[in-house]
Amino acid sequence: MQNRSALWVFTILLAIACLWQLSFSFFTKPLERKAAQEGSIMADSVLAVAGNERLTRDSIALVFENKYLREHAEDVVYPVFGYTYKECKEREINQGLDLKGGMAVTLEVSIPEMVANLSGNSQDPAFLQAMENAREAQRSRSDDFITLFDEEFRKVAPSASLAAIFSSQDNQALFPRESSNEQVVTILREQAQIALNNTEKILRTRIDKFGVAQPSIQKQALSGRIQIELPGVKDKERVRKLLQSTANLEFYETFDRNDVFPKLGEANTRLSALLHPDLARLDSARNDSIKQVQAELDSLKKGIQENTALDSLRKIALIDSLVAVDSTRRAENQMDSLTAQAEAEKRIPLFGAGRIEINQAQVRGQQHVDVLGYCRPTDTAKVNGLLRRVPVQSPDPSFGIKLAWSAKSERLTNGTESADYLTLRALKIPRDGKPRIDGSVITDARQDFDLKGDAEVAMQMNQEGAVIWKQMTGENVGKNVAIVLDEHVVSSPTVIGEIPGGRSSISMGSGDRNRQIEEAGDLANILKAGALPAPARIIDETVVGPTLGEANVQGGLISFAISLVCVLLIMVAYYARAGWVADIALLANAFILLGCMASLQATLTLPGIAGIVLTIGMAVDANVLINESVREQLKQGRVLKSAVDNAYKFQGALSAIVDSNITTFVTGVILFYFGSGPIKGFATTLMIGILSSLFTAIYVSRLIMSSRLDKNKPISFWMDWSRNIFDGANYDFMSKRKVFYVVSALVIGAGVASMFTRGFNLGVDFTGGRSYVVRFQEPVEVEQVRVHLEPLLFEEGRQYTVGVKTYGGDRQIKLTTNYLIDEPQRGTDQVVDDRVKEGLTKYGAFQILESRKVDATISDDIKTKAFTAVFLALVFMFGYIAVRFNNWRFGAGALLSLVHDTLFVLGLYSLLWGVVGFSLEIDEGFIAVILTVIGYSINDTVVVFDRIREYLREHRREPMVTVFNKAINSTLSRTLNTGVCTMLVLIIIFAFGGVSIKGFVFGLFAGILTGTYSSIFVASAAAVDLYKGIDQSVSSTKETAVA
Repeated sequence: MQNRSALWVFTILLAIACLWQLSFSFFTKPLERKAAQEGSIMADSVLAVAGNERLTRDSIALVFENKYLREHAEDVVYPVFGYTYKECKEREINQGLDLKGGMAVTLEVSIPEMVANLSGNSQDPAFLQAMENAREAQRSRSDDFITLFDEEFRKVAPSASLAAIFSSQDNQALFPRESSNEQVVTILREQAQIALNNTEKILRTRIDKFGVAQPSIQKQALSGRIQIELPGVKDKERVRKLLQSTANLEFYETFDRNDVFPKLGEANTRLSALLHPDLARLDSARNDSIKQVQAELDSLKKGIQENTALDSLRKIALIDSLVAVDSTRRAENQMDSLTAQAEAEKRIPLFGAGRIEINQAQVRGQQHVDVLGYCRPTDTAKVNGLLRRVPVQSPDPSFGIKLAWSAKSERLTNGTESADYLTLRALKIPRDGKPRIDGSVITDARQDFDLKGDAEVAMQMNQEGAVIWKQMTGENVGKNVAIVLDEHVVSSPTVIGEIPGGRSSISMGSGDRNRQIEEAGDLANILKAGALPAPARIIDETVVGPTLGEANVQGGLISFAISLVCVLLIMVAYYARAGWVADIALLANAFILLGCMASLQATLTLPGIAGIVLTIGMAVDANVLINESVREQLKQGRVLKSAVDNAYKFQGALSAIVDSNITTFVTGVILFYFGSGPIKGFATTLMIGILSSLFTAIYVSRLIMSSRLDKNKPISFWMDWSRNIFDGANYDFMSKRKVFYVVSALVIGAGVASMFTRGFNLGVDFTGGRSYVVRFQEPVEVEQVRVHLEPLLFEEGRQYTVGVKTYGGDRQIKLTTNYLIDEPQRGTDQVVDDRVKEGLTKYGAFQILESRKVDATISDDIKTKAFTAVFLALVFMFGYIAVRFNNWRFGAGALLSLVHDTLFVLGLYSLLWGVVGFSLEIDEGFIAVILTVIGYSINDTVVVFDRIREYLREHRREPMVTVFNKAINSTLSRTLNTGVCTMLVLIIIFAFGGVSIKGFVFGLFAGILTGTYSSIFVASAAAVDLYKGIDQSVSSTKETAVA
C-alpha cells in the first residue's frame, strides 16, 4: 500500500479535527447547567411574592436562564484555547425540532396594511372609518380582517362603492370600476391569501438559506398568521431580523445638509408655536415693555438736552444718571434672560440633547454632506413623533423629501461622553412617490469584502436596473446615493463616477468581523429570497420541546446504541479478527460522520437519523464486501497478503463499493439541490455518511490490516462455524422468478387497490389541522397526554394524528391534531373541541389559551421539489447503471426494482394503517423512509449486478440463467450479513424505542427487507428477461455486460 504514512497522518488529523468539533458540546454543558440552576432559584423567588402564584414556573425559569446565558455569553468556557460560551455554542452539533425542540414564533402578516396599499392609501372617510372599526373588532373576534372590514364598511357607508376606492390607473385590471362590493371583497380575500402564501414561500426560502434544517412552518387559516418553529436556534435577535424584514430595497438621491437646514429651522419654528403658543405672546409683551422703557429714556434725554436752564455740567450729570438707570434696567432684563433659559428648550423642540443634534462637522470646499444630524436610538421615537406634527418641506419643488434614520448606530464622542447614535438623512422623493430603483431589479446578492477588508453585500442588477443605475450615478457624481432597506438607510456611499454594469454594494460598517460577515450573509439571503408582499411582525415567541417527546428521544438513542453494539458483535462472531477491524472502521465512520456534521453546522433530525441508518448499512456492506472478497480468494489458494491487497482493488471488492456508493451519493446531491426541508436534512447526512464510510472502509481498515500483516500478525476472516457456511449454495433463483413476479404483483396490486379505496392516513404535515395551546395547573408528561388522547381522536377505523409537545414550560403544551379536519360540516369544530377537552380533564384543571386551524407544513412547492428531486435521481440511476454496466437492461432492472420497492412500502402503509398498534401516517418522517428505501435498494442492486457482471466475463459459454444464478448465490453471504446487520438495528430500535417512532422504524424495516428481496427477484430477474434469447449462452448474445 503506497503513501501509508501520509494516510496515517491524514487519518490522525481528521480524528483530531472531529474530536475538536465534538468537544464544544462538552464545554457548553456546565454553564448551561448553572444557568438552569440560576433560573430555578430566581423562579422560586418570583413565585414567593404574593400575587405571582398563577405564573408558570418553567416560563419564569426559562426567562432567567436565557438572561443568565446572555450575560455570560462572553465567558471563557473552553480552557487553553480561550473560546467563549457563545463561540462554543455556535460550533456544537445541532439537533432538530423532533429531537431537541427549539424556538416557536408566531408571525402576523399585516392584512390591514395590504388592504390600505391596494386602495392606494385612500383618504376616503368611510374607508378610513371602516378600517379603524375592523382593527378594533379584530381584538375581540376571531373572524379574518377582510370579513370584519366588509361588515364595518356596510355599516359606515351602506350605499358606497368599494370599486371607487380600490380601482385606479395602476390596478384597474385587478379592481374593475364596475365591480360590485361583493366582488371587491372576494378579490381582497384572494389577495390576502396570495400574500399569505407568498410570505410563507419567502420565509421558507430565507429559513432554508439561514441554515435551519427541517423547520416547521404552518399557516393559520384566515387569521393571517404563520407559525414557525426553528430547531436549535442560538441567536434569537438574528432570527427576529430574518423573519420580520420585508426586504423592501430602494435607492434614493439625497439632499445636502445646507439645503435642508433652513427647512428644518422653519419646521422647528412651527413646532415651537404649535407646542407653546403662550411663548410668542410672552416674547411680544416683553419686547413691548423694553421698547416703552427705551422710549421714555429717550424722551427724558431729549428734554434734558433742550432745557436751557441747565448748565452743561448739570446736563451731563442727569444724562449719566439716566444711563445708569438704563444699565440697571438692562441688568434686570439680563437676569430675566438667565431665567428664560428654561424657555430655550421650548423654542427649539427639534434640536438639542435627546432630540436631533445637528451635524456641524467642517468639510473642505463644496463637498456634499447628506448627514443632517444625530440622535440616540432611544430618542428616535420621540423625534419621529415631532416630525409627524410639522412635516419638513422640500428645498427643491421638483422633489419631495423624506427623512430616514440609519439602520445601524455608530459610536460617537460628544465632549467626554461616548454613546451610540443613529444618523439622519434627507432623501429626494420623485414626484410619483416611487424610488427610481428598487429591489425588483436585483438579480443576485452575495456576501463579499470591500477594499478595506470589511464585509459588504455585493448586488447585481438586471439590464433595466443597470441602465437606470448608470444614469442615476452619472447625475450624482460627488454626491451620496442612499440605499434604503425597510425604511432605514443601510448605506449611503459617495458616487465617485458613473457606475455601469448594474453593480452596487451595501457596506456593513465596522466592528466585529465575524458579526459583519454573518449580517452580510443574512442580508444577502434576505434580498435573494425577495420582498414580503405585506409587512409581518412577531406577536409571540416561546421555547418548544421535542416533537417526539423526551422519553421517545432517550429511548431511541439507547436502543440505537444497543443495536450498534449488536452489529459489532455479529461482525466479530462471523469474521473473527477481521470483524474487529471492520468494527474499528464502523466506529470511526460514526465518529467522523458526527464530527463532520458538527463542523458543517448540520442539524440532526429524524430524517437525518434515517440517513445514518442507511449510512451504517452501507458501511457494513463495504466492510462485508472486502471481507468476502478476501475469504473467496483465500479459498482459491491465494496467500493472505495477496488476497488482502487484491480485495482493495477494482478486480476485488472496490468496483462494487465504488459503484454502489457513487449512485447513492449523487442521488443525495440531487435530493439536496432540488429538495427542501426534511429532504435536505436526509441528503446532508447521507452524503457525509457515504464519504466517511468510503474513507473508513477503504483506507482505515486497510491501514490496520496492512500494519498487522507487516508485523507478521495473523488476521483471520472466519470462525470455524462460518468458514464454509454458504459454500456450494446452488439455489435456482431465476427459474422461480415468474412465481415471485406473481407474488409481487399480488402484493403491490392489493396495495394500489388500497391506495384508491382506503387511501392513506395523512398526517398534519400534509392535511393541516387544529392547534391548541393548553395551560395546566400542575406539570404534565406530554407522552402520557398523547397516549390518552389517541383513542378519543379515532373515527371509523382511522387513527388521526396527535402531536403533543411542551410549549414554554412543563405546565403548558401545544397539541396539534388533524381529527375530522376533512369534515366540512357545521359543528365539527365543536365536536373536536369537546373531544380534546374530554381527554385533557384527566390531568386536572386546565385552560385553553389558543385554538386555531393550521395549514399543512408540507406545502405545494415542497411536494413539487420532492417529486422533481426523486424523478431526477431515478433518471440518473438508470443512466449511470446503464453506462457503467454497458447495458441498458441493467439500468431498466434497477429502475423497476426501485418502483417495486416504493409501491410496496406505499401499499403497506395504505393497507395497515389503523390495523397495527402504532401510527402509519404519511408525514415528514415518511419522506425519509421512502428515500432510505430507494438508497438501500439501489445499493443492494448494484452490488448484485457487479457480481453478475463479473460472472458474465468469466462464464461466457454458460446459459444466461445459470450465470445469473451462480452470481447471486456467490453474494448470499454478503447479502445476508448486510441485511441482517441493518435490520437488526431497526428491530432493536423498534422494540425498545418510543411509541411515536415505531411507525417510522417499521417503514424502514419493511423497505430494507423488500429492497433485499427486489435486488434478486425483481432487478436481476427483469435484467434476465430483457435479454434476447434467454436460453442462449452468454458468448452467443450480441450484448454482454463488460467492465
